[in-house]
Amino acid sequence: MAARQHTQFAYRAQKEMGVWDAPPTSAALALDKPASEVRALKYSPNGKYLAWATAAEVRVMDAQTQAVVATIARAGVLDVRFSPKGTYVVTWERFSKPADGEASPNLSIWDAKTGALCGAFVHKSFGEDAIQWTDDEKYCAKLVAGEVRFYAPEALDQPALVLRVDGMSSFSVSPGRSPSVAVFVPERGSKPALLRMYTVGSFTRPTANKTFFKAENVEFYWHRLGTNLLVLTQTDVDNSGRSYYGESSLYFMAAAGNFDCRVVLDREGPIHDVAWNPDEKEFAVVYGYMPAKAALFNHRAEPVLDLGTAPRNLVRFNPHGRVLALAGLGNLAGAIDLWDRKSKSKICTIDAHGASLCAWAPDGRYLMAATLSPRLRVDNGIRIWHYTGAMVFRQPIDELFHVEWRPAPAAQFPQRASLSPVPQGIAVSSPAVSAKPAGAYRPPHARTRPAADSSSPRSLSDMAERKVFGGGRIVPGAAPVGASPDMLAKAAEKKRTRNRKKAKDVASTGEASVPAPAAAVALAEPENEVEALKRVRQLKKKVTQINALAARRDAGEALEANQLSKIESRSQINAEIADLLTKFSSIST
Repeated sequence: MAARQHTQFAYRAQKEMGVWDAPPTSAALALDKPASEVRALKYSPNGKYLAWATAAEVRVMDAQTQAVVATIARAGVLDVRFSPKGTYVVTWERFSKPADGEASPNLSIWDAKTGALCGAFVHKSFGEDAIQWTDDEKYCAKLVAGEVRFYAPEALDQPALVLRVDGMSSFSVSPGRSPSVAVFVPERGSKPALLRMYTVGSFTRPTANKTFFKAENVEFYWHRLGTNLLVLTQTDVDNSGRSYYGESSLYFMAAAGNFDCRVVLDREGPIHDVAWNPDEKEFAVVYGYMPAKAALFNHRAEPVLDLGTAPRNLVRFNPHGRVLALAGLGNLAGAIDLWDRKSKSKICTIDAHGASLCAWAPDGRYLMAATLSPRLRVDNGIRIWHYTGAMVFRQPIDELFHVEWRPAPAAQFPQRASLSPVPQGIAVSSPAVSAKPAGAYRPPHARTRPAADSSSPRSLSDMAERKVFGGGRIVPGAAPVGASPDMLAKAAEKKRTRNRKKAKDVASTGEASVPAPAAAVALAEPENEVEALKRVRQLKKKVTQINALAARRDAGEALEANQLSKIESRSQINAEIADLLTKFSSIST
């Protein structure tokens, strides 16, 4: 039996980049690292190559042997991508247009093995959908002036196919052997938004149509076979005013055009994340106001499993579709719930506080969470857990910008019938912990000074007292530190004078001049019917509150002492109401 293939991940930070063999081995690989900052880093979708870009060049490395395959002498590259099979490298530089001329091409396609330039385009911004490929690399597609142009990689000077739809703002090419393309036209005025699907190469008639309102932009979620599509629609403004992030809805469409519907969600609020199960025709949705709800839906958009309610905003299936991760990242606490899809039960909860990225290893056994900069500039690093909840790797990295797994087919890592335990002998890689105690917080301006002792001034008032008495801190009831005998004698004489005056006042009046408590002050008698009416209404309001307290007491609830005393005063208040009504018989309540 062949040895189990190792998984691998790569990262880039402000001052370094690195490649590691992932658990259970967890070892850094030796490679010829660039001396300057790495601006972009990316694996090819098939895991064959790893490319990175510096200010001066782009290098393509064999991910298995760490040998450099090609060097592209292109300065200023800010992003790097691959075609699905790793045959071509796509680079992007910042768009610039001179005042007296045309913009120079900044989106280039290169041969990954030789580094030869295949073609270049002008593209203002770059993202996942800037240039899209069919899985067989027969075509690459780009949105230009409201039309989708499909180019053959060997002839990038002219488009091989063109799809025109009026008002189109975005598109998405499906994975799979028979690729489809979905195009979106946002709603304008009274016209609803439109989504159409075509088979690539046959644009005469769409295979599916769907119209809907409240859709200014969309996100496309294809099933890995390209047979079904989830469309997440969004608006910039929520007309109800309940959400700062606008309104969102989810629609299900079959590429064949034989089924489409709106996914009915039983909780109000935004849709946080959507993910397909790679092994089954089902998908998971996290939706609703926090704490959000998560649920599984089948291929007819019917709910099949409630995953509970919790502060979560991200969902990820492992590559085998067996284990599901529900995470609360970003501004949430960082808890990650792992669910076993087969048994429909929760396996464990992982504490990944501060994490801004969550991704499964290709073998489906390990989950990575990373705290990235500039989202957070402290505690940056990588942590990896086994799906049983055991942490098996931890590596702090200052100013970590990006980390990703090396892709590999899930078929290379067969799953057991039951979840496998943590491999024997694996240990957690922990950072060194300083033996110096943390101590009390000290502001930055005071950290270079020697630590203050207990006699040091701690406030402006403390410092003022020391200027007066010339000594340490003032303790109530004790003589000031550093006070002279003359000062102490004067203070004692003042105290004796105050005591003699107080005793003289008591002897002359027969009682101490202490003000009566507020409760003993009686309310003035109403002088007319208007004041009596106000008083009666106030008293009746108190009776209503007392009756509510009495009902709670009768129901068996334990009340506080002051609440019980209120109940006892009910008869006195009723008597006062009756007395006022008798004196002012003309009052109408």
